[in-house]
Amino acid sequence: MGRSSAPWWRYTDGNEQGVARARAWFTRDERLQGGRGFWVGLVASELATNAVRHTASSEKYGRMGLSMEFLGNNTVLLGVLDQGPRFRAPALMPRVVHREPGEMSPGGRGLWLVDRIAEFWWWDGERGRPLHLRAMVRLDREPDPELGELN
Repeated sequence: MGRSSAPWWRYTDGNEQGVARARAWFTRDERLQGGRGFWVGLVASELATNAVRHTASSEKYGRMGLSMEFLGNNTVLLGVLDQGPRFRAPALMPRVVHREPGEMSPGGRGLWLVDRIAEFWWWDGERGRPLHLRAMVRLDREPDPELGELN
């Protein structure tokens, strides 16, 4: 009998240490060893960082939920659930920020990276409520020349 493909769940703190723990959790499975989990770890880090930087997950006692499911041998569905907008802050919605080549402005590239790496990515939820960002990542994907030195 093969390994289960049922989704796994975990919760972690919504801070920088939580982002590192999220990346480690997403890549711990033996099927992701030997470099196979590189893209999963990168996408997971970007989704977790997005939750920490833009939502109530980063507030005192903030948390974020992590989910992962293997879809066959070469695809992983991962997700990060945030805690919705920060107190008295506008409700931000996920969107890709396009930058000009060579533009050095900080920030705004996380979901761009997710968009370039994932086969598909999307979010579930409503404005002003917690959002669950999800991404399907192929383990056998080819390097993308537009990602430069990440390859």
